[in-house]
Amino acid sequence: MKEFLSFIKSAHFFLLFLLLEIISIFLIVRNTEKASGILNSANAVSGFFYSKITSITDYFSLRADNEELIKENNLLHNYINYALTDKNLYSPKIQNLGLFYKSAKVVKNSINKPYNILTVNKGSSNGIHENMAVVSNDGVVGITAVTGKKYTTVISILNTKLEISAKVKRTNYHGIVKWDGKNPEYVLLNDIPVYSSLFVGDNIVTGGYSSIFPENIKIGTVSEFEKDKQSTFYNIKVKLSQDFRKLENVYLIDYKGIDERSQLEDSTVTMFQFNRF
Repeated sequence: MKEFLSFIKSAHFFLLFLLLEIISIFLIVRNTEKASGILNSANAVSGFFYSKITSITDYFSLRADNEELIKENNLLHNYINYALTDKNLYSPKIQNLGLFYKSAKVVKNSINKPYNILTVNKGSSNGIHENMAVVSNDGVVGITAVTGKKYTTVISILNTKLEISAKVKRTNYHGIVKWDGKNPEYVLLNDIPVYSSLFVGDNIVTGGYSSIFPENIKIGTVSEFEKDKQSTFYNIKVKLSQDFRKLENVYLIDYKGIDERSQLEDSTVTMFQFNRF
């Protein structure tokens, strides 16, 4: 024991140095772990804000991409109709087009009134006029009503005064689509005879009898139906393909032959009224 104490006494400086080294190493390790935790926390915070900034940037980028896509769809619609009208795809005679699509954005819309209308951001300065068909990528929207220089109001299909020629695509039986003023997700299809084949899920599209709407534009699908007890027609409920709560972008269709057709039909009616045969 005396020798151990003598060793301690002679080496106390070395032992003190060793103890201080151990304490220093412990503190360094401990502080390093804390610094790492702080650094990780800082990285997490910066990562959160960076992800939010990236999301915002991506949102505006997506919006710009969406606008470009609408323009491309617009050109594609016109090209297809041009191809169907004129076999010479490179002909400069654009006036020969039967239909001309013009894109627009919905700036106001209503769905819960008896006479719903919507407003789009295109007007007479863009070549828009009354009685143009209005559609979306998902289906029929309505018909243009009053046109200003920069804006146009549209009579929605969700308007109890509007009737649109329609047909069952599978069987080609024609009828009339009209909203009953109740649920904005459904319209009624009338005048389809009970002897015709009909199934839930049948596609309902625009008929060929309209001077405003091109044929075979989507309207919706048969949701339910029954035979009318007082007539020889079905009572048909149609689920709209366009969700009007999400309506943002539309196409206005300029049908070049509408004026001539309307004039001919009006003239024929006048002939019958005045017995001009």
